[in-house]
Amino acid sequence: MSRFLIIGIYSLLPFYFTRSEDLVKESFSYPDGPLPGHFWSEGCTAVIKNKRLLIDADTTGQRASTIWLDKELSGNVSIEFDVYLLSSADDANNVNVFLMYNDPSGKLLRQTADSRQDGLYRRYHTLNGYIFTNVTNGDTASVRYRFRKNPGFKLVSENFRPGAGRGRKLHVKLVKKAGHFEYWENGKKILDAVDTAEAYNKGFFGFRTWHTAMEIDNLLIKRI
Repeated sequence: MSRFLIIGIYSLLPFYFTRSEDLVKESFSYPDGPLPGHFWSEGCTAVIKNKRLLIDADTTGQRASTIWLDKELSGNVSIEFDVYLLSSADDANNVNVFLMYNDPSGKLLRQTADSRQDGLYRRYHTLNGYIFTNVTNGDTASVRYRFRKNPGFKLVSENFRPGAGRGRKLHVKLVKKAGHFEYWENGKKILDAVDTAEAYNKGFFGFRTWHTAMEIDNLLIKRI
């Protein structure tokens, strides 16, 4: 096996699919620099730093950022990742997730990314998909969790939990089974909801934040 082939194989190790594409793993173990080609960002630019995905939407640019995984998901899936909250000057501590997102025009999201380069939240409310929101929003005593459906920013479910003892590292897990959705944080189920209308069954996944600097690590997507 040639030296160049060996290097090529190892360069793919941080991110891979199983042969059946039932599993996505991403450890972000790349040299410091731009995002790898299977991700792109809108709003504040995300980068790789210290082998994590770094998003600084606390002090830079529009103070909002969306990072998409350039792979369309479908069917029943679970998604897990670690979040490290670094700073939030106004205590937003905002961790959002976009799930099963699509452009109603039929174009792939990457093809319409230029129309969202400012990363403004309202740009995403006219697309098809789900938003899971996790934010303290200046209230350090509690955390607000919301599950919405777009277009229309329709509230499906919400919950409030004490903020005390939450910590700077979070483990987030999403589970989608047909129209049934669960949102977990640090091993505790926070939201358990059903989309009573026709559920979206195909689309893109993305990280989203506002007024917050954070790191993402250990992304795992499984078909269930």
